Amino acid sequence: MRVIIAAAGEGTRWAEYLGVPKHLAPTAAGEVLLARTVAQARQVSDDVHVITPADVRYELPPRRSRKVTWHELPAHHNEYEHTRHLWSDTDRTLLLLGDVYFTDAAMATVAAGSLSAYRVFGRYRASKVTGTPYGEIFAASWGPARHAQMDAHLAEVRRLRESGECLRPPGWVLLRLWQGTPVRRHLVTRPIWVEIDDWTDDLDTPADYHRHPAFGAGRAAVAVAPVVEEPPVEEPAEDATPVETDGGDDASS
Repeated sequence: MRVIIAAAGEGTRWAEYLGVPKHLAPTAAGEVLLARTVAQARQVSDDVHVITPADVRYELPPRRSRKVTWHELPAHHNEYEHTRHLWSDTDRTLLLLGDVYFTDAAMATVAAGSLSAYRVFGRYRASKVTGTPYGEIFAASWGPARHAQMDAHLAEVRRLRESGECLRPPGWVLLRLWQGTPVRRHLVTRPIWVEIDDWTDDLDTPADYHRHPAFGAGRAAVAVAPVVEEPPVEEPAEDATPVETDGGDDASS
């Protein structure tokens, strides 16, 4: 399995909070978010690729690992198109979004996904952790047999965006094209959608950082915090029933 970590986004709403890009935000445990994700990816794959901007702040210790290949690319609004040249022609490709804090349980879930089918891993409701009202996509995966259909769907995502017909985040529009559901309606269908509803969450704003127990919320109490078990990852039933969300995708991602 090839793992691609996309960490070249601009992060405009983060606005260099703490003096660093959001991918480099420090956790309450003293880790750098991106370095933590790279270490988790190395536990599940010997073929890890990391996409970052040309910024010396991304010169992290994991760059010395033989398991990890680093690529410097300009920012792009569509992580799927941005990494097209890195998709594996012989194995499953797993795309991880670099501004996401993955629990170990969530990483195990995305690593164990289908070897060939298109799968999206995320939370379709509002976050119980940070309170953000939006659903979020954390990762996606597909096999080589899906490349032609992926290319066709991505071309349609690009057409919809350029024509102004649909300006929703590309990952959500791509999901709806795979599902065959309306591109402007926030629905997810199983088994394409795999729900992850634990501490896994992304960082879009400083408020997200301060509400998340692994970051700002945990930093103030990290010395005295009791051991808290993370909620289990929900495994949806293998059906194709649409699920109407009470959140919605984040149109400003």
